[in-house]
Amino acid sequence: MQKQSYYRGPQDAKKVEAWSTALRENSFHWNAFDVEHSAILIIDMQNYFLDPSSHAFVESGRAILPNILDLVGHFRGHGRPVIFTYFAVQEGEDDPILRWWGESVPDGSAESLLTSELVPQEGELLLRKSSYSSFQGTELEEYLRKKEVQSLVVTGVLTNLCCETAAREAFCLGFDVFVPADALATYTEEMHLLSLQNLSYGFATPLCTSDMLGA
Repeated sequence: MQKQSYYRGPQDAKKVEAWSTALRENSFHWNAFDVEHSAILIIDMQNYFLDPSSHAFVESGRAILPNILDLVGHFRGHGRPVIFTYFAVQEGEDDPILRWWGESVPDGSAESLLTSELVPQEGELLLRKSSYSSFQGTELEEYLRKKEVQSLVVTGVLTNLCCETAAREAFCLGFDVFVPADALATYTEEMHLLSLQNLSYGFATPLCTSDMLGA
């Protein structure tokens, strides 16, 4: 597989618009976004995926960072929950990622740390997860219920693995799910769009960052 820098930021606005048009046509159901009833989930924006020296580096990962920061600022400005995850495994813990990929990320390693641009504020939730799931083995669902969250915005990496898994799980738990196409990234444009097409058909409403900032 040849990794692609398929999204580079504002210069690809027309591409994002084309994505949005295609996804809207593919979407079976469309929910209106309301930040006042939502939480944002930022998945695995950590050095393992965002450091260019890492073999797992996502070429478009850093390009979505400004959009994620804008969304985080929007949610903070409305006093809404901001939740971060990172993938890391503790010694002796079951590790499905290691079994599949042949390697993993040790908890406490440099690779496990969030990129320096994303710093959780006091009171914001930082969850460690040991698989693709943001819900399994974490307090995420309990936290969302406690905060009376109705909708979950899923951002981060990888679109087709951890992000898609979170979106599907959230839908099955009864949350309305939103996936901003320009605040998610994976290794190729094909992977990215196929994942978003699947989600928009049966699980989530696809939007753009600008759509959410205006809501």
